[in-house]
Amino acid sequence: MFTDYPMLRRIFIFALTFLFATYSYQVYAQQRQPLGAETKPYTLVYKLKQQPENGRVSDAPLQAALQKIGAKATKRKFPDAAVQPLSRRATAPEIARIFELNYSSEIGFEKARNVLMASGLVEYVEPLYERVPFHQPNDPAADSTLTTQYYLKLISAYQAWGVEKGDTNVIIGILDTGFRLTHQDLKAKVKRNYNDLIDGKDNDGDGYIDNYEGWDFADSDNNPFDDTRFNGHGTNVAGVAVAAANNSTGMAGVGYNIKFMPLKVFTSTSSGGFGGYEAIVYAANKGCSVINLSWGGEGYSKYEQDIINYAVLERNAVIVASGGNTAGNINFYPASYDNVISVGGTDASDIKHSTYTHSYNIDLTAPSRNVYTTSHASDSAYGGANGTSFASPLVAACAALVRSRYPELNARQVIEHLRVSSDDIYTIAQNQPYLEMLGKGRVNLKRAIKQQGLKSTRCTKFEIVGSYAPPAGATAHIKADFINFLAPTSALEVTLSSPSPYITVTKNKVTLGAIGTMASISAGSQPTFTFEIAENAPANHQVVFRLGYKDGSYDDFQNFVLKVNPDFITLDVNNLKVTLNSKGNLGYNGFKFGEGDGVTYKGSNPMLFEGGLIVAASNNRVSDNLRSKMWENDGDFIPTSITKRHLNTPLATQEVRHVMHDNHNTPNELNVGVQVKQIAYAWNTTGHQDYIVLEYHIKNTSTETFEKLHAGLFADWDVGEYYLNAANWDSETQLGYVHHVSAKLPYVGIKLLSDKNPSYYAIDNIGAQDDDLTIEDNFTSEEKYKTLSNGIARKTAGTAYGNNVSHVVGAAVNKLAPGETKIVAFALLAADNLSGLKANALAAQQKYTSFRTSQLPVALADTACADKDVTWVPQGGTKFNFYADQQKTTPLGSGPSYTLKELKSKTTIYAAGADSVFESAAVPGTFSLSMTPVADFEVQGDIFAGTPVTFINKSKNASSWRWDFDSVQPFMEKDLTYTFEKPGNYEITLTVTDRQSCSEVSVTKVVEVKAANPTAIPNALAGQLQVYPNPTTGLLHLKLDNNGARQKLPEVALTDMVGKTVRVPVAGNADAAVTDLSDLAAGVYLARISYDGVSVVKRIVIMKP
Repeated sequence: MFTDYPMLRRIFIFALTFLFATYSYQVYAQQRQPLGAETKPYTLVYKLKQQPENGRVSDAPLQAALQKIGAKATKRKFPDAAVQPLSRRATAPEIARIFELNYSSEIGFEKARNVLMASGLVEYVEPLYERVPFHQPNDPAADSTLTTQYYLKLISAYQAWGVEKGDTNVIIGILDTGFRLTHQDLKAKVKRNYNDLIDGKDNDGDGYIDNYEGWDFADSDNNPFDDTRFNGHGTNVAGVAVAAANNSTGMAGVGYNIKFMPLKVFTSTSSGGFGGYEAIVYAANKGCSVINLSWGGEGYSKYEQDIINYAVLERNAVIVASGGNTAGNINFYPASYDNVISVGGTDASDIKHSTYTHSYNIDLTAPSRNVYTTSHASDSAYGGANGTSFASPLVAACAALVRSRYPELNARQVIEHLRVSSDDIYTIAQNQPYLEMLGKGRVNLKRAIKQQGLKSTRCTKFEIVGSYAPPAGATAHIKADFINFLAPTSALEVTLSSPSPYITVTKNKVTLGAIGTMASISAGSQPTFTFEIAENAPANHQVVFRLGYKDGSYDDFQNFVLKVNPDFITLDVNNLKVTLNSKGNLGYNGFKFGEGDGVTYKGSNPMLFEGGLIVAASNNRVSDNLRSKMWENDGDFIPTSITKRHLNTPLATQEVRHVMHDNHNTPNELNVGVQVKQIAYAWNTTGHQDYIVLEYHIKNTSTETFEKLHAGLFADWDVGEYYLNAANWDSETQLGYVHHVSAKLPYVGIKLLSDKNPSYYAIDNIGAQDDDLTIEDNFTSEEKYKTLSNGIARKTAGTAYGNNVSHVVGAAVNKLAPGETKIVAFALLAADNLSGLKANALAAQQKYTSFRTSQLPVALADTACADKDVTWVPQGGTKFNFYADQQKTTPLGSGPSYTLKELKSKTTIYAAGADSVFESAAVPGTFSLSMTPVADFEVQGDIFAGTPVTFINKSKNASSWRWDFDSVQPFMEKDLTYTFEKPGNYEITLTVTDRQSCSEVSVTKVVEVKAANPTAIPNALAGQLQVYPNPTTGLLHLKLDNNGARQKLPEVALTDMVGKTVRVPVAGNADAAVTDLSDLAAGVYLARISYDGVSVVKRIVIMKP
């Protein structure tokens, strides 16, 4: 019975295909290799997208690619691979589409990969990993007389054997270092091929001559004897699983009656290689019900996962693998692949050993310390062994017994049956730090054999909704699919949680209810769960998500690990899709080619192998994150803030922003000393869909002024076949571009947008006769500086027949002072042809100029003093360039202001805004000589003491005034109203000043103040008017006894003792009026009260309560 669904490992399926699915290629030449991650030199595997007809690779693009990389010994890995007739999977992993080849030692793996991928016919290209056994040296204390088979009792094997001893037709394929098949406890347990006796002929026609007792896939012979450097590892492993039981000799393997197929996968010679995955296919095709893999290493491989899927899903083989012996939370492979039982290690007390691996990918544990087993030393030797290598065959034997007991279960169901029947070991204090990272528990063979009705539901797809990896501050939705492998559920609930302090799960539960055996539930279009990411989440934060399953007594869990807030982002709003990271790289996150989309145009294959920013002050002071030594990033730039995407901003449809700085203050680092803010812009509007703008704000963080600083973009383009590319420079558009010399593929290029001195250098990566610069081996600081600092130095690369080319487009920044920032900007472009590329370059320039032209200053017309300095501080910006003419041909200076010295005559200068990349137009500032003021005033009529009088100012060309008289403080009003208390002659002086205070002029006049004339006040009005209360604290009442002869309200004006007059409002009517004086200061006032032009003056005293 087979399932259509591969189990989803804790490394799960994402809709965002770029989201952290990284290849672990051997690309860092100087980096220490992780355990088991070494690769076979100059060898790769690739998988075709389409099955070639008649088994031949005949497609022309692929043939050309194979020729270019110097492919030799190209062969189909599994020519006889066949899909099992009973398979119900809609799409099987067609391993017949996988090929292996050797490529030229003159090119690196990544170049070989890119050439093959550029053919458009290849699904993936990967190196071949050389995995290693997971064993530890025998403990000196593990004396064979002391290390009995304690593990049989611990896993309840004796009770299980009472029910099931195993079917001899259930075979375990043990793929290991080789075996001592003559050992007294192994010789009767070998599955022999009686259809191919040893006679030098391939009697059964399976392609293997005399494979009577297994096969050596490492050295390609029929002798699986262990003569490798691993010293009996395979014999140890085999004994745990299948040593003969009940024969009064030695020991009993957990599998009791189960037999094994001995397959050697580690080489005995220097010319051999690792043959683990070829052996998996062989074992599956030969009918092995269980396959044991006590080896592995770090580094994920699609090829290896394809082989696993074939064996499990197509051939119904249970695969068991050891989880690793390296302390730490590490994913070892093949244990961590989908559809594999990953086995961790514990001791006799069910405690995880300190040196063993823990991981959310581990399914269960088994005893792996002092494991008593068969030894390679002699045919009757035994000994103790340590490591998860020996936990794995113990579980493999349990799987074989379960398959014997329950033949109706398919491979995936057997895996789940073993997992959920294990014993919980998290109640042990020493295991608490590894909660849920040791699988479900320690294997229990009795429960696995005897217990029925077990339940196991697993999530088979855990998918982030949307196109992007969720950044900090985002709300993310998850869609999840589930399958129930074993007994039906009735009221199943699944709850999502996370221990991360940066994650808040806001929708955390789904009720799945009743699910039948092998039935599945899909989330459909609605999200299953929702979570929020904190604004302060770290970059590339790894988040553990836990699914908790609950259905009555069934209690289970499943953990997923994903990254949020990535430090790389893809602009994808238009035809040009470009990934940028937080360290100045373009296309990919450095050499992590699984992180990013590269640079694609209208859905093309990625066209940029490597690209990014270079900043250089000299040939030994260069900052970048590009290659230095082969496949090593320079690592000069460090993120200050990581990339953030902004949508529908005032300037663009998409923006990506980040800030980085170099290692200038780090000892032994010869960097420039800059901080760079990068802003990338993309638009989806017509006419602007074929380019993005890359803007770099470069700040000098050093203590020195850079007289000339160089900044530019490097790009190693691979348009189609990378060796058929050519690079050119177009001076009219300041555009460097690359194209394929023969195929109709996109043109790509970089254009300088900012108004700086351009530089260009076209590079033949492997060198040319006219140039000594090569970058295929490395790209030194001296070479980087050379490409930037020589102007338009080398305009072309690639012959008429094409070559592997790169180019650098740059600009020179003059005089960058400490703390100063200047902007350099480029456009990254693509088009279907050269004319289209040039048109896009012009469109990019027009767009960038439109929003990076400085604000227009405010024009000015002003006066100034003759022979004095005058300073213009324009409005409308903070930085300006000043010119003598509006055409800006004669510069005067730059800054926030400009000073004209000793102005002699009317002068006009011009200011242009310089706050942004481009200057604004120039506007005039005209300064005329200030005119000398004329002082004059007059007064109309006679002046009487006690009566206010107004002096009318008749001055000209004046902007300030000062009145001096009557021994009082000066008055600064233009027109003055004053009340003289006493009669007499008074000298009045008016001093005036022009607006620029260039001149001060005075005029003095004498005025006569006459005594008050009582007859001027009609006796009738004085006798009729009563004013009270006086003194007053606020309200002043005016009562007029005139028999209604006067109809209008009186007008009231009060003058204080310094002559200041104020009119106050009056309410009521002519006979009884009132005014409120509470707002006036306390003191003595002369109140002029007028009725119909007739006035009377009263002395009023205002008091404050």
